[in-house]
Amino acid sequence: MSTVADGRTAGTAGPPQPVLPWMRLPISIPTGSGVPLEQVHGLHPALRQAVGDCLGFTELFPVQAAVWRGLAGGHSTCHDMCICAPTGSGKTLAYALPLLNAVCSSAHPHKRQLAGLVVLPTRDLAVQVHRVLAALGTASGVAVALAAAQESVAAEAAGLVSRPSQPASGPQLLVATPGRLMAHLQGTAGFSLAGLRFLVVDEADRLLRQDYQGWLPEVLRQINTHGSSHQQQHQWQAHLQQPDSSSTSTSTTTTSSSSTFLSPLLPCSGSSSSSSSPRLLKLVVSATLTRDPSKLLRLELHYPRYITLAGVMHRYAVPAQLSQWRLVVPAQHKPLALLGLLHQLAGSSTIVFASSLETTHRLYLMLAAVPGLPDKVAEYSSQLPPEQRAASLAAFRSGAARVLVTSDAMARGMDVASVANVINYDPPVYPKTYVHRAGRTARAGQAGAVYTLLKPEDVVHFNGMASKLQGGKVQQMRLQQAQLQLLRPALQDALLQVQQLLQHEKQEQEQRQRQRTEQKQQGQRPAQVQRQQKRQLQVPSAPGTGEVAADDHDHDHDHDDDDAGSEEAEAVTDCADAAAALEVTSKKGKAKKVKRSHDAQALNLRL
Repeated sequence: MSTVADGRTAGTAGPPQPVLPWMRLPISIPTGSGVPLEQVHGLHPALRQAVGDCLGFTELFPVQAAVWRGLAGGHSTCHDMCICAPTGSGKTLAYALPLLNAVCSSAHPHKRQLAGLVVLPTRDLAVQVHRVLAALGTASGVAVALAAAQESVAAEAAGLVSRPSQPASGPQLLVATPGRLMAHLQGTAGFSLAGLRFLVVDEADRLLRQDYQGWLPEVLRQINTHGSSHQQQHQWQAHLQQPDSSSTSTSTTTTSSSSTFLSPLLPCSGSSSSSSSPRLLKLVVSATLTRDPSKLLRLELHYPRYITLAGVMHRYAVPAQLSQWRLVVPAQHKPLALLGLLHQLAGSSTIVFASSLETTHRLYLMLAAVPGLPDKVAEYSSQLPPEQRAASLAAFRSGAARVLVTSDAMARGMDVASVANVINYDPPVYPKTYVHRAGRTARAGQAGAVYTLLKPEDVVHFNGMASKLQGGKVQQMRLQQAQLQLLRPALQDALLQVQQLLQHEKQEQEQRQRQRTEQKQQGQRPAQVQRQQKRQLQVPSAPGTGEVAADDHDHDHDHDDDDAGSEEAEAVTDCADAAAALEVTSKKGKAKKVKRSHDAQALNLRL
């Protein structure tokens, strides 16, 4: 047998190997149980206590243990880290712990210099990560700030810069969206990344796909400009204390198995505290990390290490405890099939995904109008104002609403405990989207299920997409026709109500448009008009007219255009394979257009 360029033997099966050499030798995340907190070497006592008190954890998950060991608890900057692990595996805490530990373990933990920056693509994700970091930071004495359009730029700026009267008033860690980060880098006097020691790029595949006002080149420029200050960086390393005695006392337990004990790493060869300073450490995180060299090279990674599941070199992995089902139904019967499935899953928390804002809203109106639906329904999409999204999410998290109808705004990163089921009302086009949607359930080792409703014409494409997944088999499911027929009258009544509601909403939108035109003619800005209308009408903004933060754009769609080519291109190694990949990509682009045209008809108010 011959050997092809990517290292595989010709004629053998298996997932394509990564293009970059360092991705072919990953640090494996072990399967099985985690590491008890009392056995984690170098973890600051205050932080150890905070993890238990604030989060209720008694051990580190496998991915958290692997990252902790690789970074020596935040004290090693030898290698940048790329972390690829399934959703729900604990990636947020995996990078949060080393960052917090490095700050609160310093000799001057209350020195208010910005040490860590975490960048996320959307406001809601940034708020969620900030909530975790702030809770641990408050308990361990680390100041954590948020810049994500939750308040005005001026209000955020006041908390980002140390005041002359209070030199220790600035944050030590900052969670930000790219848009607000750029606003402060360009317009907030005194704010800079001069002393930055950690940069976390969370949901990296999306942040690398879209420009976001050129945030990455600007951040790297500032980091590289100030990185020549070796004396300042050396001071940071000199402040690192030795591991606490309580942790050191456990160092004799087991040295042969890293699954039960995390020992510190030795310093990098050739980098002593007397000759060089600790370099900025970059952590790149995603459940579906891109393997496209052109994207990863933009990060300017330093001797990177790739952390992924043991024995898994596949980009699209789903948890082993996830059960997967598909239901094939004609387009006109999808609303009835959804209703029957929700009745079957009654009492358990379920997220229903649609591929567009329009379908999301119509599904919500339909389910809310169905009499006798066992569970209360909430809606979540970027079409809603932030306060309404927060209220819907709070109701779902508390159990007040058991069903959450959402667009792909909910697909990435949003953490809701104990979600039992995910329903794809519209099937995702790309495996990446499927992985992120399915990742809302089966989190932290718990069981979960994902159900995908397919029209007959969707089956071939879905099977091709599912073949790229690393995980369990997608099984066929059928609903009982007798039960569906019992639900038909209630659905008919609900669809009539939806028609009336949509007509009423259309009239309100037309009225708001007339008011905007009149106010604009009188000299008021459209944004002022919209705020006034929201206060008066208290209804969601129409698509395209709301004050949506720049960081929230395009996050409601199955929008993986960067991978339409790179999914295949990453695996090809010669011209023939590349040509085949482009042909497949072209077909996928056509399939995506066809699917979206069907989406507009998927809920057409008929049975």
